[in-house]
Amino acid sequence: MKILSPNFHAAAHDYLYLLNRNYPQSTLIKLVGDRYQLSGVERSMLYRGVSSSVDAAKRRSKLINNLSSDLEPLSIDACNVLITLGSYLNGNIVFISNDDFLRDASEIHGKVFRTSLIERSLDLVFKYLLHHGIKNVQFYIDSPISFSGKLCERINHTLSELDMEGFAQTHTSPDHILKNLNEGILATSDSVIIDKTLLPVIDLPKNILEFHFHPGFVDLGTLFTEV
Repeated sequence: MKILSPNFHAAAHDYLYLLNRNYPQSTLIKLVGDRYQLSGVERSMLYRGVSSSVDAAKRRSKLINNLSSDLEPLSIDACNVLITLGSYLNGNIVFISNDDFLRDASEIHGKVFRTSLIERSLDLVFKYLLHHGIKNVQFYIDSPISFSGKLCERINHTLSELDMEGFAQTHTSPDHILKNLNEGILATSDSVIIDKTLLPVIDLPKNILEFHFHPGFVDLGTLFTEV
């Protein structure tokens, strides 16, 4: 955990303690961050990576680790998945949250990524899906993202080339669609979607990166084993 300061462990415990007692998250970030003199990255890791014990347990109950064709269709929160992969490939900090989902601390969501990073991330996704025999895949893309149109075309072309079922679509609010799907499995680390869906959820970026690179992620959940 070289990326973390000596104060982070105590800060995380205080943060979770107060979060479990319903203190507002935005207030806690400033309160705990200032108290322990946390960096911007560490504050982002708390905000994105530490949920109340109840919320974290509910999300873990929906998380599945093994991808199988029996679970198709696989519906992918495309920008969420690709940006997390791209963050890792770009050398940014990615870490496992206390709900066991992989997230990034770069605050790059909604910003423009280099085309090469998106292309490489997408290649990793398709290689992983093919390895696991997944044929029916649905990609939902945020249309406000600058590269959404080209990304949609690229994915649909690849699906056709690989003779895979499914589609890529752009939507102004794919979150709403993903939350209300009633068959298959979801791939996202978006807390709002995970909380609302009734479907099982897979952490596709975590599985893909472990499959291709075997990284050693910082795991915030290990900080709370005694809580």
